[in-house]
Amino acid sequence: MIGRRMTGRPTIRWSTVLLIGLAVIWSYPVIWTLGNAFKTTADLYQGPLALPIPPAVGNLGEAWDRANLGGALLNSAYVASLTVAGALGLAIPTAFALTCLRPPGRAALFLLVLAPLIIPTEVLIVPLFSIFRTLGLINSLPGLALVNVVFSVSFATVILAGYFRRIPRDVMDAGRIDGAGRLALLTSLAIPFVRPGIVAVGLLVAVFAWNDFAGALVLIQRPDSFTAPLALTTFSTFYATNEGLRFAGLAITFLPPLIVFLVLQRSFVQGLAIGTARR
Repeated sequence: MIGRRMTGRPTIRWSTVLLIGLAVIWSYPVIWTLGNAFKTTADLYQGPLALPIPPAVGNLGEAWDRANLGGALLNSAYVASLTVAGALGLAIPTAFALTCLRPPGRAALFLLVLAPLIIPTEVLIVPLFSIFRTLGLINSLPGLALVNVVFSVSFATVILAGYFRRIPRDVMDAGRIDGAGRLALLTSLAIPFVRPGIVAVGLLVAVFAWNDFAGALVLIQRPDSFTAPLALTTFSTFYATNEGLRFAGLAITFLPPLIVFLVLQRSFVQGLAIGTARR
């Protein structure tokens, strides 16, 4: 913020300078990617930081057609939607039960929820492939969403537990006195109270599912089932990579989650603020 000293001259707070610096650092990769999306591969190697003059506008259309990005974006949106629905559907009641209902042995249960976060994802790739091949879920988008749910539900539960802990005990006790059961306490009291936190966690889980590459690389083999990150590999061959088309594809694939974030940014920021505020 800009303030004024006793002399009447405006002063700039260091927090403002720090935020501006962080905004420049975080926005630079996006701007650099968008700029390189309009360059040919030769222009990229000659001047990766130069402006795209003249711009190779045809990169976007060619990348869209060659990698079938339209279908890939729809596949990614489908997988991300299933992942968010599955992760939140499991994490919300679990976090509510651990924090508001306070069951016996909740400390051990909470450690059990934390356990999957400790195991590296790469360790589970081969066992998951064997299990999914046995179940016939290879090249299945719901199967890929199931893998993302498995890897994100623990994260979502831990974060949501922090939001549920901030519900005043008096509110829950008043609901019980009015005759509300556990399901009514969850749906009528708890969820409305932590709705911004649910939106924030849902966005984070959606971004995780949208950007998932390792799971898609192992489980998806048919080109018509490629998700957006996997479709970008079509620009690379054993001998060369078309860098111009790859940057064009990157620019196209990160626009949908960016638009969703801009639409829901108020709820996202509000959720983060609630999560960091002290009770």
